[in-house]
Amino acid sequence: MNPLDFKTQQITNSIMAVVELAFSQGKQVSWRTVFTFLKYPPESWEDDDDVDDLIEINSESDLVLLRAMLSSMFAVRH
Repeated sequence: MNPLDFKTQQITNSIMAVVELAFSQGKQVSWRTVFTFLKYPPESWEDDDDVDDLIEINSESDLVLLRAMLSSMFAVRH
């Protein structure tokens, strides 16, 4: 695994950990909540249009789809 793959995986894992925790507790979170909780630098996310949208997770399969989406999104951005 090269360093880029490792970073991408770590970002995805940290975001998914927060989303899975919220889902397991029956809560919904926004991207702002996730990024703030993880202390990601605001300049990397604060100007996103959907930062305050709730992350819709209704089932385990939604979690699988979100993980795949995040992996591909962060792999492309780097």
